[in-house]
Amino acid sequence: MVDVIVIYDTISGNTEKAAKEVYEGVLESGAEAMLKNVSEATENDLREAHGVILGSPCVNNNYSGRMREFLNGKLKNVRMYGKVGAAFGTYKWNGGNLHRLETEMLYHDIKIVAPGYNALKAPGRDAVKHLRELGKKVGEEVLKLKEEKTV
Repeated sequence: MVDVIVIYDTISGNTEKAAKEVYEGVLESGAEAMLKNVSEATENDLREAHGVILGSPCVNNNYSGRMREFLNGKLKNVRMYGKVGAAFGTYKWNGGNLHRLETEMLYHDIKIVAPGYNALKAPGRDAVKHLRELGKKVGEEVLKLKEEKTV
């Protein structure tokens, strides 16, 4: 069972770069992490993770079609109550996808425990800092939850 799964979609490669930074942040927290493209993520991956971080490029002021298919398919079929998470994204013109992605996560009972972050194009130095913090925060929250369950 993995502590946190980072699931992302990417079009130009920018969101994949961002996802790798989020993943590194989770590892910095001491939590175990898994990084998967949305096309490879399974329902079992979701069931086994304590934390879920979703990332998507902004497409027409929304998250990507592949992420939408994932949310309406695999994510919908798994009970997410009790899991924590966060969202991140990348954009070129506007970043309206992040709020929509977080709303969708809340709808599926994922408790948002870190502020989402949207990077303009490929993540630069400042974006890397924020993305790693996002991952680290989710990792720390998952470790706290696991500790509470063992006490």
